[in-house]
Amino acid sequence: MKRITQLFLSVVIFLSAALPVFASQPTFAETVEVFHHVMESHLSKPNENQLVQGALKYVSTLADEEKQVKLLYSTSEGTIGDLKRRLEEWERKPGLDATTLNRWAIEGMLESLDDPHSVFFTVDELRLFQSSVENEFVGFGFRLRLQNGAFIIREIIPESPAAASELQRGDQIIGVDDISLQEKSFEEAYAYLRGEEGSEALLRIYRPSEKRELQVPLKRAMLTLPEAEGKLFDNEPIGYIRLETFGSDGAYQIRDQLAAFDRSGKPLKGLILDLRDNGGGYLTAARDIASLFMEEGLLMYTTNRNGVEVETWVRNGNSIGIPVRILVNGGSASASELLAGSLRDHEIAKLVGTKTYGKGSAQQVIPLSEGDALKLTLNEYFTPKHTVVNHVGLTPDILVEDDAAQVIEALQSLGVKSWKLGDQDGDTVVNGVSFPTVHPLFKEDAKGLQIRSAVLTHLLDQEASEEEYVLLAPYLEAHKNLSLAKETDGTFTLLYTQN
Repeated sequence: MKRITQLFLSVVIFLSAALPVFASQPTFAETVEVFHHVMESHLSKPNENQLVQGALKYVSTLADEEKQVKLLYSTSEGTIGDLKRRLEEWERKPGLDATTLNRWAIEGMLESLDDPHSVFFTVDELRLFQSSVENEFVGFGFRLRLQNGAFIIREIIPESPAAASELQRGDQIIGVDDISLQEKSFEEAYAYLRGEEGSEALLRIYRPSEKRELQVPLKRAMLTLPEAEGKLFDNEPIGYIRLETFGSDGAYQIRDQLAAFDRSGKPLKGLILDLRDNGGGYLTAARDIASLFMEEGLLMYTTNRNGVEVETWVRNGNSIGIPVRILVNGGSASASELLAGSLRDHEIAKLVGTKTYGKGSAQQVIPLSEGDALKLTLNEYFTPKHTVVNHVGLTPDILVEDDAAQVIEALQSLGVKSWKLGDQDGDTVVNGVSFPTVHPLFKEDAKGLQIRSAVLTHLLDQEASEEEYVLLAPYLEAHKNLSLAKETDGTFTLLYTQN
């Protein structure tokens, strides 16, 4: 599940050589390597006792819970030598082995940092992580949104295991096998959802529309999707590009979409870049994408653990020359926040939507001697105007909660006055472009045809109703330039022309 995929800015720098293996005790070489990398480089400047005690406590707890083995240690043990001696002693306990202890010790050290973005990867996990950033991933076939603490299915990928199941858009993933996702971060949820191709998991689902829980068994499959997709809106020459991740092809695919818009024969009047639920990716991708919008400019500042500030610049780029609106929400993180903040500070774009996630830190992926890897937080970044992102997020220029209403507000700010809205296969269609939304645009019951109130009130520029859906008939009577058409397939289309 790449989406979630996803909520990290990963600066992938593979070192030419890892730290040397300790010949006397090669069994726990990676534990020692991780210890030194964290001590020397992590942004928080942890101390030795913190890491060692974190490892000892974590190993002891898991040994008790998973192996029913009691392990004793002292709170006075606070050096890497103490940790190695304990691990060597515990390795001789029944049911324990060096591989398990090594991983537990590393995870315990990382947990003591209180940094969910510093992660230990096995060889297979590293491959999955890299594939997810490239939008090539093993998963179930749905994209998630983290909203008010709930992991909501915002889109189901066609021809995927999820599409063949009873899952629906709007379902909430509340657990995986026996693991609850309550109060979990995006990265923690991703860790539980990922797995090998062909492996199966039992998903626990809450369906708000039916107010019930259900269990759905699903097998993981290999899925490959474009990083960027685009389309022109009807009525006005305004482009729309959805970027799913900041992988190595993201900038090329956006460039190709912009070139396709140019070939349409009508000069663009504006562009909407959709970064909603985009959890980030590579720093180089963010810089390359920014170069499609500006000729030259500061992308960001970064500071390391010693407060040393470094500037990252865009060079030899191209000015886009048209107004840009960037759609963001609570799932827009890391590289998404970096790009959005930079383009806003340079007055190239305005942000529309809800506050972003708030991951203003950068990680480096470091290979370890036995083939595994460590993703470690080394820097905090700031926008060109020194706006703090980490744990804060970016507040949009135009604050809008509803998914479809965000698109409407973005288009209105670009001067669009002619509208055609409808539902198609569960998507909300705005001027010819389909958007996967959690809630349908229309709903019909005994009272008559109703429309999602947030969409209608933003369209008509009226005060929002407290009701989620409102009857459409009174609005049709009150607004002569608002009309409703019923299509041959039974769906409805709302037409509106602003004065």
